[in-house]
Amino acid sequence: MRKVLAVSLSALLFLSACSGGEGEAGKSAGQDGVFDSVKVKVKDQETAPEVEFDAPLDITESAAKIVYSGDGDTVGEGQSITFKFVALNAEDGSVLGDTYSDAASALPVTEDLKKQDPVLYEVLLGAKVGSQIAYAFPDAQAASSEAGAEQPTQVMILNVLSTQDTVTGLSPDEAAARNAEGNLLMSSDDVAALDSEGKLPKVTFGEDGVPSVEIPEGVEEPEKLIVKVLEEGDGAALAETGTVTANYLGVSLRDGSTFDSSYERGEPAEFPLAEVIPGWTYGLAGQKAGSKVLLVLPSELAYGDPAGGTAPSGPLAFVVEIQEVK
Repeated sequence: MRKVLAVSLSALLFLSACSGGEGEAGKSAGQDGVFDSVKVKVKDQETAPEVEFDAPLDITESAAKIVYSGDGDTVGEGQSITFKFVALNAEDGSVLGDTYSDAASALPVTEDLKKQDPVLYEVLLGAKVGSQIAYAFPDAQAASSEAGAEQPTQVMILNVLSTQDTVTGLSPDEAAARNAEGNLLMSSDDVAALDSEGKLPKVTFGEDGVPSVEIPEGVEEPEKLIVKVLEEGDGAALAETGTVTANYLGVSLRDGSTFDSSYERGEPAEFPLAEVIPGWTYGLAGQKAGSKVLLVLPSELAYGDPAGGTAPSGPLAFVVEIQEVK
C-alpha cells in the first residue's frame, strides 16, 4: 500500500518561480535533518514556489518537513487535504515538474495513510492550510520506476490548499449489511417524489443513442442510492454475482461534468457486478438486459469524498444501458 501512494504522487510529476514571503519551518519526521537547508518563497497559492537548498541532498530514507508554515485551518485526523506540488532533483535542485496547471489532488489523512506512510502522516496531521511540505520517499520511488531506469531522487514540495472532512466509500461487507437492513436504496415512492419535483438528473438520448445528463440547480447529495428505470428491457435479470456488459455515462452530481463514458470509447464494458462500487452492485442487481437505468450515488456508495487517486470525488450520477447479463 505504501507503493500505491508513491505511485499516485510520482505519476503527477512529469506533466509538464516567483518571489514573495518566506515562512517559518515546522515539524519534521523520518530521516533527521535532511531538509534543514530547504527554503521556499511563496507568491500565492496558485503559483509554484521558489525552492532553494544546499545540493545535493543525501536522502536515504523517507522524510517530510514543514518548510513553510501556513495560517489556515488545521488538518485533523480523518480529514483530507487537497494539494499541488513542485518536484525537484535532490542532486542539483533543478525543477523536474509541477502540478500547478492541473486540478488539485486529494489525500485522506486517515489511518490508511498512517499505515502506508507514517512519516507523511505525522507531518500532515496538525499542519495548517497554506503550508509547504518537503517530502521524499526514495524506496517507493525506486519500486515504482521502470526496471533498469535510473531517476534522480525526487523532492516534492507539497502545497496544502484546503482541508475537509473525509467520506470514505463503504466496503463490500458494510454495503451488504446496509442493504440487508433495508437502508441502502431509496424507496420507489421517494424516488418518484423527487422526480416529480424536478430534483433528479434529467437524461436525454440523442439520435445516435448516446445519453446526456442535466443536473438540476441546487440538487443535493442523496442519503441513499437512487435507482430510476428509464426504459425496462425484457431480457434476463442481473444477479448480484453476475456479469454485465453495458454502455454507460458517468457525471458528477455537483457540476454535471463527465468523468467516464464507454460511449466515447466506442465499446461497452464487461465486468462482474460483485467487483465494482456498491452503488453499481446494488443499483443494477435485478435489472434486466435491455434496460436503461439512472443511478444516483451518494459519496459513500461511490469512491468517497474526496476520492483517492484519479477516481471522481463526491456524489455521482450514471446512465447505464444494460446490453447483456451472464
